[in-house]
Amino acid sequence: CLLKAVVYSNIGAVKYRLKKVRESMASFEAARASLEDDHEWPIEFHHHSEPHDDNRFPPRAHLLLVVRLNLSRVSLRLNQSDDAEKYCDLISEDSKPHRRNSSLLRTNSSLLQGGGGHRGFRRSNSFSAASSALKTSIAAYEYDIDRRSKWLSSVAEHYIAGLIHEAKGEPSDHKEACHHYNRLLSLARTKLDHRHAYIVALLERRGAVLFEQRKLPCSMLSYLACLKILEHQQSTGSNAFDEADLSRVLYGIARVLHDHEEYHDALHMYQRALACQRALAADAGRPSLDVITTLCNISRVHHLAGEIDASLAANREVLELALVLVGGKKEHPFLIHRLKVEGNILVEAGRLEDAMKTFVEAARRCSEDGRDRMITAMMGGGG
Repeated sequence: CLLKAVVYSNIGAVKYRLKKVRESMASFEAARASLEDDHEWPIEFHHHSEPHDDNRFPPRAHLLLVVRLNLSRVSLRLNQSDDAEKYCDLISEDSKPHRRNSSLLRTNSSLLQGGGGHRGFRRSNSFSAASSALKTSIAAYEYDIDRRSKWLSSVAEHYIAGLIHEAKGEPSDHKEACHHYNRLLSLARTKLDHRHAYIVALLERRGAVLFEQRKLPCSMLSYLACLKILEHQQSTGSNAFDEADLSRVLYGIARVLHDHEEYHDALHMYQRALACQRALAADAGRPSLDVITTLCNISRVHHLAGEIDASLAANREVLELALVLVGGKKEHPFLIHRLKVEGNILVEAGRLEDAMKTFVEAARRCSEDGRDRMITAMMGGGG
């Protein structure tokens, strides 16, 4: 029934927000199955149920659109691009004018039925509404549902399609993704407030794609526009965005500055992103991969700027946090790699004795084959 689908869909949304992606997928699948089960359609409200003024449910077609859109997004989070594309194709098919019109006709017919067996607007026993007021309410409701459906169809057609192309990672796909994001951004700016959450999401994704295309100035403009909205929302006390949103955008800006060799500004933005990431890691109660990634970049920028001690300090923190993250396994390849990085920095600084100690520690953690390869490389051998 529709009520069951709504409940499952809401549970899926909550699970997704809690980052329980696989559990959210199971809930959305249950909602989809409930909506696609012909035996449970249509829903009926019986006279003995507790009466109230508004028993409206969104049309089945609208609920199915919402569920399929959520399934496509979750599929992408699970790296199931083919499934995401399949759900988008279904949404596109159902959004064609002849399909949408037939759905609206069915909705209009059900809303105007009398008695307890309809799915729409049923007046309670204690209140009575004039026929004209009822029709006005129905018309407004239908208009709102149609408007929302068209917008969600556009999200599937452009935003989800853009994410699918972005996930493929080819240069032609980045171009297609940027095209989709620009199309939806143009539409969103006419339909929504310029500081709406959808605008922020589109600006962020466009900035990321432009970065991959090496269009650094354009990427920076997109990220900065996104940051301006986030900072405005933060200044007004809005809870529409959180520290995770801000940290991603700050990190994106820092990457652009880093690649543009504006090291001082890049460090400033990396530090701002790091502050957000540390706060999130503290709330989670465990080391964060985002913190480690940002510290690696901070170490690299300090190194490029000739600030050896600062670079080594950042790399030391990377080693400490990563050791906890991998469960104390000192032989983990990432830890060995970061020791090699430290050794190379020490060699460049002329601190050869310290460099040798670091390389020996890295070699000691390697497997026998890895140790042989590392010693050969240190001695300038081939292979």
